[in-house]
Amino acid sequence: MNRPEFAGDAIEFDTNDRVMGRYGDYILKPVYQPIYSVNVDNTASLSGYEGLIRPYLNDFVVPPEEFFKLVDEKDALFVECLCMALHMHGYKQSTGNGGGLFVNVNVETYKSLDQIEREFFYTFSQLSKYGLSRETIVFEILETRIKDPEILTHLCKLIHNNGYKFALDDFGTAHSNVERYIAVNPDIIKLDRSLFVTAMKTLETSRLLKSLISAFQENGVSVLMEGVETEEEVFFSSDMNIDMLQGFYLGAPEAIAVSFQQEIILPERSRMNLVRSSN
Repeated sequence: MNRPEFAGDAIEFDTNDRVMGRYGDYILKPVYQPIYSVNVDNTASLSGYEGLIRPYLNDFVVPPEEFFKLVDEKDALFVECLCMALHMHGYKQSTGNGGGLFVNVNVETYKSLDQIEREFFYTFSQLSKYGLSRETIVFEILETRIKDPEILTHLCKLIHNNGYKFALDDFGTAHSNVERYIAVNPDIIKLDRSLFVTAMKTLETSRLLKSLISAFQENGVSVLMEGVETEEEVFFSSDMNIDMLQGFYLGAPEAIAVSFQQEIILPERSRMNLVRSSN
């Protein structure tokens, strides 16, 4: 597909001065979904956003998973860098420079240690231009199959050694598992929705999940429950002592994120009695 050599040259602005990127016939626009930190007083405070991409073709939204499957393999790193640049460009304008930013990283697109170092040192050098810093950005390692484990471990060490944090996305599915957790020592674990939905079905599985969450936290790892869609799941997160929450129940991804509530009230009473026993 026709494209410029560098991702920065594919960045444009619409009539409202909103940032967007161009890849062939596709227009890519950044959106932001809120992330809330749970407080001890049964409230949760807006603490950050996950940057996501909405692809458009002829003014119609294309499901992101379909778009990324259509990207030519030789263009994968270009699109990866373009998406990262769009999230950083749009961060200050979209969020009012408030809270942190989780930026997705598809490690599978990086084919060598040299590529990792070149792209990430460049990214580090650009953050201050967009109101971002070591304290406000989290690199989110996507759940993808990685052919060369050395590339993953090298990237995670590079991020940590330069004072940044990273999260493991979709923990509990396929490649995002305990083995990967042990290999990279993340700062944040994002529990996949399927993991806690399964745990809500029986008291035994919920106890197992709570033990796992406690083990992460005892090792200094924060736990984020993503994909929260119902009030019942918010109750369950309280029983699990979750640190952070994300999902459509709390807020859908938006191009202009300043409208999200700064603080929300969480339910206080336990719902563990509603978890069905496997007996």
